[in-house]
Amino acid sequence: MKNFLLDMILLSEKRQKVILLLLEGPMTIDTIKKILNASATSIQPQIKMLKEHSLVAQEKNIYKLSEIGKIVAVKLKPLINTFSFLEENVNYWFERDLTEIPTYLLSRINELGHLTITEPQPSNMFELNAEYIKNAKKAKKLEATISYFHPLFPSLYLEVAEKGTFVSLILQESILKKWTADHKKQTEKFIAMENTKLFVGTDYEKVPAITAADNFMAMVLFPKEAAFDRKYIFSFEQDALAWGKELYDHNEQLSARIYNIENAEDKIN
Repeated sequence: MKNFLLDMILLSEKRQKVILLLLEGPMTIDTIKKILNASATSIQPQIKMLKEHSLVAQEKNIYKLSEIGKIVAVKLKPLINTFSFLEENVNYWFERDLTEIPTYLLSRINELGHLTITEPQPSNMFELNAEYIKNAKKAKKLEATISYFHPLFPSLYLEVAEKGTFVSLILQESILKKWTADHKKQTEKFIAMENTKLFVGTDYEKVPAITAADNFMAMVLFPKEAAFDRKYIFSFEQDALAWGKELYDHNEQLSARIYNIENAEDKIN
């Protein structure tokens, strides 16, 4: 009997589907068959087993979750969603370093939903990601943690801010040093604007580059072993935008505001 209930649920995709479907409310067998696009001979044995283990109750021709079944279904749903989310891009997640993502966000990583993964081609390896630029220029609010330096970043974010978009950036100390040294005038102009904020974060290894905007979420995760490859992941779902905002806010709480170029230079000297 040890772990039998767990095995009984996890080892059958059909039983999982029935439990999660009944979480939406009581249903007849015909409704269950129609929604799951399954025959009675494939569904009824699964319902019978769920009834035998007190997860599903029957009243006349209506099936519903028992109180215990509701508890199981509520816990099962995020687990199944997480499995499905990870399996969609399993090789990507296996190769990435996730250690700098807070546990409370990592446990909800399935909220990122359907992802688009873009990778720079050899012909444009040193160019900015075109998808990123397109969406950044459409944003009305953009907050980003910058974890790697690109010489076009200062001009891009300044251009976005000059259009009236609220832009808040967190730069790691080593990036801030190069940013201010190579692009001092752009940095001064950016800091002086009313719709911008600039922060410096303490350097720590492999922090994800996260952009939380009102129209998209983008993230660059460092590989565990291989060289940094600038593979961007994008999502445009509302839950993903909220998840990205939480990660940005977490990073901002660990950062210090930069109010002028002298303040920035003090932070890196």
